[in-house]
Amino acid sequence: MPLLALKKFSDTILELPQPDGELEQWNHVFEPEFHQKPYVDACQIAAKMPGAFQLGSVGVLAKYPFRGLQPTYADDDDDPESLEYEGMITNSGSLLDSAKGKRNVCAMKSAVVRRGFLDFDLARSVSREFYVAKKARCGVQKDDLLINSTGDGTLGRVAVFDQEFPAVVDGHVTIVRFKDPDLAWYSAAYLLTEQGQNQIYRYINGSSGQVEIYPQDIARLWVPPKSKVVMKKISDKLRDACSKHNKFFIEMKAALSML
Repeated sequence: MPLLALKKFSDTILELPQPDGELEQWNHVFEPEFHQKPYVDACQIAAKMPGAFQLGSVGVLAKYPFRGLQPTYADDDDDPESLEYEGMITNSGSLLDSAKGKRNVCAMKSAVVRRGFLDFDLARSVSREFYVAKKARCGVQKDDLLINSTGDGTLGRVAVFDQEFPAVVDGHVTIVRFKDPDLAWYSAAYLLTEQGQNQIYRYINGSSGQVEIYPQDIARLWVPPKSKVVMKKISDKLRDACSKHNKFFIEMKAALSML
């Protein structure tokens, strides 16, 4: 719920990262969340911690945060039997292979990105041709950090893609690609905390259910570090938890197929 926050007009300025100088260098922000103390404090406290980095920091990223795009789906949403893609868990608990490079590719909507894990039962598929043509724009790689960027109830959900099979995301999901996979998992863990979520919500735009956060604002989010040993432990624990979740789905379907 928005809280009353009185600010000077000069306090609403937000610098815009436009290194080419062709567009506006700053803008005024009147979204209420941007000025509310819980959200402001989350950003400022994290930023002041020694060694803190932003999700747009060149030094830690392999690619600046970017959104996927609207897929051209290969399956029929009204016909579940038409859905199949490489890496899909079948009703028997087995995994579909690539069919020698001919099988469709996984397409993840924002519904797939849950709180800390991915629910591939909600995924769809695109053709191999679509994937090859568009993977530079919307293809994901193993250990990519995925952040839901639109919609009440879905915005701010975070997970890491931990699969070997190819996949794409739609335009409601932002991809953050790190040089160090452990940083992706550690950052995901932090963003799932109350302070991490408060940072995300500081930069939401819009209203009436049409809220979103843009990649350039995701790039502003701060991640406070721990020691290397602790960061590694956190990364490994979240990675292991997701692995167990994937195994659970496989074993559950295998068990149900025996009935």
